[in-house]
Amino acid sequence: MAKKKATVQQTAAKRVLDVLHRKEAYSESTAVGYEAFKNISYPTQVIAYTIANLMENGVVKRTQDERFYFDEQNWNQLKKKVNVGYLVLIGLPLILFLIFLFVKYVL
Repeated sequence: MAKKKATVQQTAAKRVLDVLHRKEAYSESTAVGYEAFKNISYPTQVIAYTIANLMENGVVKRTQDERFYFDEQNWNQLKKKVNVGYLVLIGLPLILFLIFLFVKYVL
């Protein structure tokens, strides 16, 4: 199966998170300013939009003085929520199919 190509937004998010990991920005005391993202090869609007989306999900936090850091706990919660969503998308049709087979051939 062909691998799906990442979108610009997915790639931008990965790069923003990579910067936070590289700078070890994991708390308010180690948070980084916007200048830390200047070497990402995307327009400023894309980076700002990406950071805003990550903040909306709680993955990136902003300090009072406009610095940013990665929140590992919220990242793990988001991953868990996405995994549960995929499980429902895959599991529910499978369960319905099995019920259909049971009703058709057993009852």
